[in-house]
Order: sequence, then structure tokens, then C-alpha cells
Amino acid sequence: MKHRKKETIGLLVTMKAKVGKEKEVKDFLLSGLPLVLQEPETVSWFALQIDDSTFGIYDTFEVEAGRQEHLTGEVAIALLAHADNLLESFDVKVSIRPVNVIASNHKPGTQKKGLLVIMNAKTGKSEAVENFLQTGKQLVADEPETLAWYALKLDDTTYAIFDTFANDSGREAHLTGKVAAALMENAPVMLNDFKATAIQKVDILASK
Repeated sequence: MKHRKKETIGLLVTMKAKVGKEKEVKDFLLSGLPLVLQEPETVSWFALQIDDSTFGIYDTFEVEAGRQEHLTGEVAIALLAHADNLLESFDVKVSIRPVNVIASNHKPGTQKKGLLVIMNAKTGKSEAVENFLQTGKQLVADEPETLAWYALKLDDTTYAIFDTFANDSGREAHLTGKVAAALMENAPVMLNDFKATAIQKVDILASK
């Protein structure tokens, strides 16, 4: 696999389509791929469908200048131009969240399915969560069907895992694997009110 730039920071964007605008939002996200392919500083970019009306974008960068270039680029401009027409209550300060990439693991393959997990550390447990996520990187290295795996820090107590697979069977293998088992085992100690429903299955609409 070709050399990748180091992914140190990113953006996690969530958006809800207005009633009847779901297909237009999906088409808009698909149209973003050719644009980000022209952004050399955008290392990875994923367009997601989380449920029938909820969509997302996750992308990564090596340095802050790359992230800022993306935020002022054609995709971001187009998103803001269409937000009022297509999206419910889209607020840039809430819906576009900067993240730090704690750890990542990559394997080649076509990415069609994914998981997005957002979790909140208990008071005083942020370091334990970060250590757990670092351990997770080593575990997913042994999962041949887990293609991309990211551990993210959204703020001092909020963390996320985003991972991708070629198909449902790969995703299910991960959900019954060591990382998922360790997460559920450690959740009562490390995390606030974590439930299995926090593990969201997503479709990957497009990716760079």
C-alpha cells in the first residue's frame, strides 16, 4: 500500500436531511468526492449515511493548515450554500466538530460499511479511555476484514471510534471480536451511561 501522510487531526460532521430531501443530501455528498480528490492535504474523506435521514462526513489531515484549507474549500462552501434548503437546523459550531486522531489502522480494500461509536469518559477516566483506544489499535491490526479504524478525541471527555469494512460479514466479525468485547467489558468503569445502542451502523457512500 502506498505511503500515507500521518493523520493527526480531523473533522466529524453530522447533518439531518429535511423531510423529502434525503436523496438530495445523498447526491450532494456523492458530488463532494471529486472535489476532495483535488485537495492534496485532505488525507482521508468519508461520506456516511447513518440512518434514513442522518448523514455525516469524516475526514482527516496531517496538519492544521490542511484542515483550514478544507474548511474554506469547495466542499465546505457548497455545504453551507445548500444547508438551509437541505438540512434541519444545521449549525456550523455544533455540527462540524474538530477531532484529534489518537490512533489509526489501515488495510487495503473497498470500504462500503462502517461503525461510528461516540462515548463519554467518566470524570477522571479520560486517560484510561485513551489507553484503551491505543490498545484497540493493536487488536484491530489482527482483524483482516477491518479496513480502516480510527480512535478520535472530540474534547476532554468525548471520544469516538470510526471503522470501515467491505461488507456486513466483516462488520459483524468486528462486532463479535476482541475490541468490541473489551469495550463492553470496560464501559461500566470508564464511560458514562454507555449502551450497545451507541454503536451505530453506517453505510459508506463515498471515500477517498
